[in-house]
Amino acid sequence: MQISIIKQQLTIARVLDHYNLQPDKNNRLHCPFHNDKTPSLQIYPATNTFCCFSSNCTAGNGDAIQFIQLKENCNKHEALVKAAALVDPWQGSSTLPSSTIPAAPVKLFIESSIDKIAVLTKFFSYYKQGLSKSKKAVEYLESRCIDYRITEIAFNSGGLHADVKHSNLIESMVRVGLLKSLPAKGYSVWAKECIIFPLKNQENKIISLYGRSIISESSSPDTLSLSGSSPSARHFYLSNRSGLYPGYPGLSTKKLILCESIIDAASLLQQKAIKDNYSILSLYGTNGLTEEHQIAIAGLPQLAEIILMLDADEAGEAATAKHAITLQQFLPAIKISSVTLPAGEDVNSVLCTHDDAAVLQNIVEQRKEFFFSSENLSSETIATIATPASQQSKLNTTNAELLIYDNCELYIEILGGIKIAGLDRMKVTLKVKHKEKVNHPQWYSIDLYNQVQREQTINNIAEALDLSTQATTQTFIDLITELESHRLQKIEALH
Repeated sequence: MQISIIKQQLTIARVLDHYNLQPDKNNRLHCPFHNDKTPSLQIYPATNTFCCFSSNCTAGNGDAIQFIQLKENCNKHEALVKAAALVDPWQGSSTLPSSTIPAAPVKLFIESSIDKIAVLTKFFSYYKQGLSKSKKAVEYLESRCIDYRITEIAFNSGGLHADVKHSNLIESMVRVGLLKSLPAKGYSVWAKECIIFPLKNQENKIISLYGRSIISESSSPDTLSLSGSSPSARHFYLSNRSGLYPGYPGLSTKKLILCESIIDAASLLQQKAIKDNYSILSLYGTNGLTEEHQIAIAGLPQLAEIILMLDADEAGEAATAKHAITLQQFLPAIKISSVTLPAGEDVNSVLCTHDDAAVLQNIVEQRKEFFFSSENLSSETIATIATPASQQSKLNTTNAELLIYDNCELYIEILGGIKIAGLDRMKVTLKVKHKEKVNHPQWYSIDLYNQVQREQTINNIAEALDLSTQATTQTFIDLITELESHRLQKIEALH
């Protein structure tokens, strides 16, 4: 069962009922997470969220899954298993597993559309066969020291829809985001002139794709890009990215290397000594340790060590510290190590600038166990790093006249802030940008509590920025929840 489905179907009311908790007529109850003399836990049935407003409580705010995690005092994976069981008793046991790491991974990421898998597999196979015929693709891969003969890789020349005459396949490609119909005629092609890597689910089937441009200039006009018209647009993901590269680690994994990019992972996979002794998993950039990554890692029963091998720059070092603490929190029994690359280098650049093929193996073998110290970190930084990503606030309220909501995909500025008067409305002016389409902002002045205005805005944003309507709806739900919490905190401060 997908996490998105769990979140859609599991109401906060169902969770409260499971724990025999009954809110009053104002949807408040005595907080179960601290000694609460007066009801201070506010429930929001419309968004299936909660918030404790007591200064004596550390529960903060969250959704139904986070409520379970707090109530059971368990990690995120165990909370998801419990949540899946509450949604559908056949999806899991109502009792939590006795071990932090289950004997076998719970299938929380099951692809619901076989058609999508078939279309993506057809797409990838077609362009994989044609890669060797593209001189520019081969030359690019050689410049990156990637051997396409032993690497699962393709090159999107953009001709599949022209070569096939089956309208059903073309319609399916449009549906999954590989093509986009143009107003006049023809199609724009997703990630054209890109090398393509497959992202796979737990059954080792292709459920999404990643494209890496081989040209330094901006994409051609008929290219469907997630990066707008920026000349530096080089990374392409299908909407609603899911799946892992090179795939879910095997259950026999004992040592797991996490690297920063898919190119880095492909570089490591080419080293036999590394591939034979370690499993490899790519993050999606410095902030790309996703829920799916964490669940896949938590489902490895023999895992003994996680090795962080991120870029040797400021962003990579900060991400290494952040991810080490996140991983140590939900897998306290697992050894966390880090690899030191030459300054300014990444895995692929090291491979390309050294003649010795064993250089990466030697660097990995010199890894050091991560030392968890707060000596050089501020209390604010420690709190941010130590808090799981799902529980961290995405709303920056430093400037009351310019609130900023950032969920790593959309960057939303609330111009003029939010008024505390009139709890029956939430009128705001929004400036919305996609994190990879910064040159295409959208502006809206709406009442977020007005369903018609809200749905129209969501549809406009999804269409303009080529996003999933479902994902954009969830973003607005999360945004409203955080704005409500911020407004209520401002009100509390007045008393």
